[in-house]
Amino acid sequence: MRANKAIVGVFSYIDDLLTAVHSVKQDNYSYRVYSPTLSHEIEDATSSEKSLARRFTLIGGILGCAAGWTLAIWMSLDWPMRVSAKDIVSLPGFFVVGYEWTILWGALATLLSILFLCRLPRFFSKPLGYDPRFSDDKFGLVIDCDQHSKINSLKELLSEAGAEEVIVVEH
Repeated sequence: MRANKAIVGVFSYIDDLLTAVHSVKQDNYSYRVYSPTLSHEIEDATSSEKSLARRFTLIGGILGCAAGWTLAIWMSLDWPMRVSAKDIVSLPGFFVVGYEWTILWGALATLLSILFLCRLPRFFSKPLGYDPRFSDDKFGLVIDCDQHSKINSLKELLSEAGAEEVIVVEH
């Protein structure tokens, strides 16, 4: 369940943002980080677990391999053509089909998992606290907070960490 209020900290420097992320993470708040560029430091600071996208890729690859082999075997049994002295279902000839379908389904599963896990596309809803500057030249830290008593302490925490601007937004 999403919060109705959020505190947005706008940062110019990644070091200040990382300081704020570590402070917020210690207090177990729900937060989102926005960055104009890819940064492995932010990734290391925010997530301690590996992405679920790799599991989607594995499942897609296994299903793709099984579907490729099934299709090749089914078609050879449906339209039997004996070539030389080989069996109708000659497995070495089906490795290429299984391999290609493994790659295709694995790639499609990866794409769909990224869209699903990132909750994309967002046609009608704008994320609470997002500022267009976060895609240009500023870093953003958005902390979900419904408790009015903690808003001032969070604003102070972000200011001490080096936020240029701290804003309270409501849904």
